[in-house]
Amino acid sequence: MLEDELREMFAARAQTLPAAADPAGRAIRTARRTTRRRRTATGTMTVFAFATVLGGAVAAQGLGAATTAATDPNRVTFQNLYGADQPVAARQTQLPTMELPVDLLVGQQLWTTDGQRVDLVHEGDVAMIAKVPDGWVYSDANTVRLLPNSASEPLRLSGQAEWAVSHDGSRVATNDQGTMAVTKVSGGDRGKTVASSPVKPETAAPVTFFGERVVVSSEKGFDYWSAQAPSKYTETWNADLLAVFGSLGANVAIGIVRGEGDLLCLVDVTAVNKGLKIGARLGCGDLVGRALVKLHAALSPDGGLLAVATPSGLQMIDLDKSRINAAASKDKEQAQVEALVLQADCPIAAVDAVVWSDNRTVLAQTDADGIFACRNDGTKLQVTLPPDVQPGWTMIPSYGAGK
Repeated sequence: MLEDELREMFAARAQTLPAAADPAGRAIRTARRTTRRRRTATGTMTVFAFATVLGGAVAAQGLGAATTAATDPNRVTFQNLYGADQPVAARQTQLPTMELPVDLLVGQQLWTTDGQRVDLVHEGDVAMIAKVPDGWVYSDANTVRLLPNSASEPLRLSGQAEWAVSHDGSRVATNDQGTMAVTKVSGGDRGKTVASSPVKPETAAPVTFFGERVVVSSEKGFDYWSAQAPSKYTETWNADLLAVFGSLGANVAIGIVRGEGDLLCLVDVTAVNKGLKIGARLGCGDLVGRALVKLHAALSPDGGLLAVATPSGLQMIDLDKSRINAAASKDKEQAQVEALVLQADCPIAAVDAVVWSDNRTVLAQTDADGIFACRNDGTKLQVTLPPDVQPGWTMIPSYGAGK
């Protein structure tokens, strides 16, 4: 069933926004680059199409044999209609640049924005990594660790586990073989477990924090586990939710549900005694492709904007204005609900990963191993990478201070 496929797609652990850097993302990007090298035409993988996809006559260029010979001015040709081919450099507009504002994972090494190159202690490949105020949380095949800013040796947080970071970067939720736990990763008592209890199914993955609650996903849907009352957890799965984006506050989160036909809709999500409750619809859009939310969508640190990679570019959806429009349209049929309100739309193609650097700037890693920045006023910038960066690098999302 399409709905089951969608739920399996969106119910990955990495729906935490912004998602920690992980090898699945790197593998997808590597496979996509390899595929593009082998094919003459490919499509762009996206989550939603919240904008119109435009086509044009320029697709006809290049179908015939390349030639530099002059053409008959009376003939209807591509060159006579649109002009002869020019060197790419002559057609491109030079973008303003900005320094790299986030750390990178390069192989098994941490590259920081201040120039440090740190060999990470690991067993097997580093699987996930995220920046927090007191250091970096990362995991390999066996262990979840915290590397403090001021220490050379990492602190063990958990065994092999799915994990998610709180929005302020002070806590990490882990599921270690069926035991859900929240551990502090800031302050003098970092490494201290503040709550834990068994959770079912044992494969339930923490995906984000929702106030003091931990949103978890499984094949059953989405639920929440409370760090304030861990022993009272009972299963209350919501099977209608396809994804949940964590909230900075405790009152509302953002979710995705199926709409009419091929539409996907953003909704407000609240926590009640019987689990996660779907609230007002903020708007809907056409589903034109399938991709993991962790790669193609990210909630801003303050929760006001949602960045989404679409065929037309990287878009910022204004959630507050979308809520206002939804409230004004609450008595209308779904087909009449206002479209999602865009704050910005930057023309960035073939986006592989999306990470926010602050509340007004989102970074897009492309399949050509470049990074572009999109600001909330629509400004597009080229991000400068270290000159000696190795292939296979990944942006590291940051939580907490400085956002």
